[in-house]
Amino acid sequence: MINTQETFETIDKAELVNSEGVYYLDFRKTLTPRYHIVWFDIFLGYFALLFVLAIAAYAEKKWSACFLLIIPIGALLVGYIVSALHLFIHEASHYNLASDRKRNDLLSNIFLGLLVGMDVNFYRTVHFAHHRLLGTARDTEKSYFDAISWRFILETLSGIRVIKVIAHRNENIKLNEGSGVEIIKKNNMVFFAAVCLNILFLVALLALGYWQVALVWTLGLGSSFPFFASFRQILEHRSVKASSEVNYHKVDHGIVHRMFGEGPIASTLGAAGFNRHLLHHWDPQVSYTRLKDVEEFLKKTPLNNEQQKSQTTYFKTFIALLYS
Repeated sequence: MINTQETFETIDKAELVNSEGVYYLDFRKTLTPRYHIVWFDIFLGYFALLFVLAIAAYAEKKWSACFLLIIPIGALLVGYIVSALHLFIHEASHYNLASDRKRNDLLSNIFLGLLVGMDVNFYRTVHFAHHRLLGTARDTEKSYFDAISWRFILETLSGIRVIKVIAHRNENIKLNEGSGVEIIKKNNMVFFAAVCLNILFLVALLALGYWQVALVWTLGLGSSFPFFASFRQILEHRSVKASSEVNYHKVDHGIVHRMFGEGPIASTLGAAGFNRHLLHHWDPQVSYTRLKDVEEFLKKTPLNNEQQKSQTTYFKTFIALLYS
């Protein structure tokens, strides 16, 4: 048995056993991904995206003079939904979209990569380095280095941040994979294909007379999507003790994990299991469709206290960080 002072950082998974005498490693063998849930959630996201675009198109024809409401509201909703769909690339990076790894990557690139312009293996390389380097100045997913400020909001909503990310994202590959020529080349192909598809979509909308919907889509992808993606990561990993005066690109921030519950916001802003971020970082290969099972298992172990202490909400975390 482990003692009650163990934490997620110190525990040996091989020694973790619950109150019923079941060892965690034996329990984990039963946690096969539920692929039908994964694909239901992905197609639910696409349905929501099409529904918002359809409502925007209807509103443009019915109340075209209200474009100052239609465009920003539509763009925020599109960006929010795309940010949720984008998180399923994370599930694909851990090979949890399909039982066959090649099919997993192909499906990811078709249904997710072509939406946001990212090859799953490129994401995988960056994300696995994030797991290794979390909390250090070398972390490859750096949004939480920045405080929530007016500058952060303006940079993300204006598109400046997404331009910076695109311009510098190959650096993480080169730092962690040498030259990374093939990884970068494949990602550039997916990115180019995604840009072409998006341009064709915009041309079609304009040809049909839906200029407001075209703006909704453009601002949704280029502005609100990167805002929600960056905002979410800050809430996941930034410490309330972090200082806006410290440059965490040079000084280690430290490791922070949180659990955000299961409400409608937590399950969409933190889609694909990001609402149980602590558990994912503790055991990365477990599908998000089984993280609830892990949570329930841990309730019967000495790690339950640590798990309960990490429970919060996105709103509470936002307020805590805003006034820290």
